[in-house]
Amino acid sequence: PMNPAGPRTVSVRAWLLMLVALASLAACSSIEVSTDYALEHDFSDYRHFAWHPDGVRNSRDLDVLGGDIFDRRLRRIVEQSLKARGLHQNESPDFYVNYSVVTSDRVSINTYHSYGGYGPGWGYYGYGPYYGGLGGSQTSVYYYTQGTLVVDIVDASSNQLVWRAVAEGPVENQSTPEKREQHLQAVVERMFATFPPEKP
Repeated sequence: PMNPAGPRTVSVRAWLLMLVALASLAACSSIEVSTDYALEHDFSDYRHFAWHPDGVRNSRDLDVLGGDIFDRRLRRIVEQSLKARGLHQNESPDFYVNYSVVTSDRVSINTYHSYGGYGPGWGYYGYGPYYGGLGGSQTSVYYYTQGTLVVDIVDASSNQLVWRAVAEGPVENQSTPEKREQHLQAVVERMFATFPPEKP
């Protein structure tokens, strides 16, 4: 006979995976991504890449994001994204990849009408709102860390910057390692969505 727990287990597992995916998409939607590149540069001959020998800068900001853990995670995800586009890591590259990070503390202040003294009932980046008296305007104050990730493509023959992607948004300090991995994968995929750019 069919095990009644079987379908239920699959259903619950699928439901949990969907919740994780939705959470990742929601977090990723708060990240703004922009790209720029040299219009005169021809990317069609790019086949091999390597990390730039200068390495990452802004070590203090890197520590805020997780230090060496973030560095290894980002490098692995970037390498996977480039390889998925048919590019290969090589000691004699056509282009170099490098990145830098910047973080800053931010404060968000919002004023709204409570209609009876009750404001929103959820937290924001781990901090709940402050409530005033009954009725009238209410003010909520949120503290968070803003992060900026910059990924550069440098032509190996000329050593000139030819492509750059920038991602900006709140840092997910309270996420689990698994969620941080998924979040960073989604952000990097958005950054490299149109790389290498087609020749105009």
